[in-house]
Amino acid sequence: MYYYMGIDVGTQGVRCVVSDAGGQLAAARSVGFERLNIAETPGWYEQSPAHWQAAAETAIADCVGQLKDKGIAPEAVRAISIDGTSGTVVPLDAAHRPLMNGIMYNDPRAREQAKRVHAALSGQERKLGYTFGASYSLPRVLWVMEARPEIYEKTALFAHQADYVAGLLCGEYAVSDYSNALKTGYDLIDGRWPGEISGALGFDAGRLPRIVRPGEAIAPVSKDAARRLGLSTSTMVTGGSTDGYASALAAGAVKPGDWASIIGTTFVLKGVTRDLVIDPSGSSYSHRLPTGAWLLGGAGNIGGRVLNGVANGRPFDALNAEAEALIPTGVRCYPLPGKGERFPFVDPDCEPFYIGDLTGGRLYPAVMEGVAFAERLALERMQALGCAVGDAICAAGGACRSDLWLKIRASVLDRQIKVPAVVDAAMGSALLAASADLGGLEAAAASMLRYDKIADPDPRLTAAYADIYGRFLEDVRKIYGVEC
Repeated sequence: MYYYMGIDVGTQGVRCVVSDAGGQLAAARSVGFERLNIAETPGWYEQSPAHWQAAAETAIADCVGQLKDKGIAPEAVRAISIDGTSGTVVPLDAAHRPLMNGIMYNDPRAREQAKRVHAALSGQERKLGYTFGASYSLPRVLWVMEARPEIYEKTALFAHQADYVAGLLCGEYAVSDYSNALKTGYDLIDGRWPGEISGALGFDAGRLPRIVRPGEAIAPVSKDAARRLGLSTSTMVTGGSTDGYASALAAGAVKPGDWASIIGTTFVLKGVTRDLVIDPSGSSYSHRLPTGAWLLGGAGNIGGRVLNGVANGRPFDALNAEAEALIPTGVRCYPLPGKGERFPFVDPDCEPFYIGDLTGGRLYPAVMEGVAFAERLALERMQALGCAVGDAICAAGGACRSDLWLKIRASVLDRQIKVPAVVDAAMGSALLAASADLGGLEAAAASMLRYDKIADPDPRLTAAYADIYGRFLEDVRKIYGVEC
């Protein structure tokens, strides 16, 4: 029997899973980073590549140990794929040593560079349907060129987070995938680095990696990594992806019409379209799948963060039991954790609203309902762009732990919600690792994804929520000026 390793290098640590071709986990381990932000400048966000390496290698070695305890040889692991945080980059010297800390996905320092990238690559923005911002990696590499010229001069390669970890395993650092490379300016349609990067921006594109598709073979595990971690040199390291991309795959968004709704601290919606869809509002954009289809989606600020605040340390099971008798609450709300929204609409100045009776414990379920209303609004905006949405939605994230919230969401959406048995982004990377062996990404998902929880719409709630949602849309139009 063969196995496939997926490694998720996230914001807080590394998650490693090893799955067989039927989706059964043979090993899993999570390891947190030593520190989450080591930037000395207030407001900046940096992490040490040494911390990435330590966490990744601990997780990998532990999983290899788990396999050994089960009598599974390292040679049985056929391939490894790695995902990392989108937009995170680190400059490497000619010996592949980091020259500074990694600049994280949420670091804002490259705002001025983003304006110049926006001006220089406006044609590509229109072509692919996104806008370069400070969260993108291309403005960050320009920042290094301009603000840290002494580092830029020594830089042989700008690596994405996933590239660096892959390099530690196979020795090939100068290879990336087109999911991570999107925010560095890679043209997903023409399959090249645009000439404007060197021409208009004056950046040496020779410092950027060679690009492969997610799941494509890069190189086998090196002798050094095999010796240190217990892996086999017969195991292939393959192209990876961003963490959001991998999360969508793990939830089941792999073929046209599939949609993955991921609610954790925030809300992410991603769906597969046969053709590239351009969102004129700029709230969503597309990655490309290895199949040639497109993964359209956006990430909002709404989500579970507010619910955690409302719970205020009380057990969620107790709160859910009390809330069961209070739904539908009749409350219309958009429970933002602060100012501004990114998806399903863009408004940096909007603030949360609550309309209705929030007494008697109604705030907790009302927040659940408000997030579900935003989820439905997002799906309807995708449909307005011409996207097909099926009768079932795949779901992932911490919100799936609440059966009550799943029932509310299914009833508001009037769609079945399916929760996979393994919802880790690392499982999405395992799918990519297995895709070559199993006949492609769709075949790998059909073989490896299993759904152990299904939530159907409650007929008692569906009609009531349809009426409340209609009034919610009117509130959104009036308060935020959003066309629904």
